Amino acid sequence: MRLFSYGTLMLDEVMEVVAGRLFARCAAALAGFRRRALRGQVYPAIVPASDETLDGVLWEALDPPALARIDRFEGPLYERQLRSVAISSGELRSAFVYVLRPEHAGLLADASWDEASFRASHLADFLGACRAFARGLRD
Repeated sequence: MRLFSYGTLMLDEVMEVVAGRLFARCAAALAGFRRRALRGQVYPAIVPASDETLDGVLWEALDPPALARIDRFEGPLYERQLRSVAISSGELRSAFVYVLRPEHAGLLADASWDEASFRASHLADFLGACRAFARGLRD
């Protein structure tokens, strides 16, 4: 199974804690979607936008337990969808993508999400929350 990540899960350190290990990865792009910050949150969401393309990471060969952990982590705001993503060679690959459910569109901020700002201001605390999530899976 493959997963296209466009936000916090495209960071190795977050993926490793949430999924329980790292997987092979490569740069990829998803056409027809826009990434936006969520009001009151440090992580983003994506929604359809026919005229945009979103850069991210394609994680390869995820196993079912890792995908189940990610499903729990993503929670009810998102719907896991199967989409085509393009890798740098132009080849299209099918991958799961977490898309904001339409009923939560009111949570979208006007600003796009910025990875560098997230790393500088929020990554340490976010990783702490991720570690608490992972400990909760063991309890």
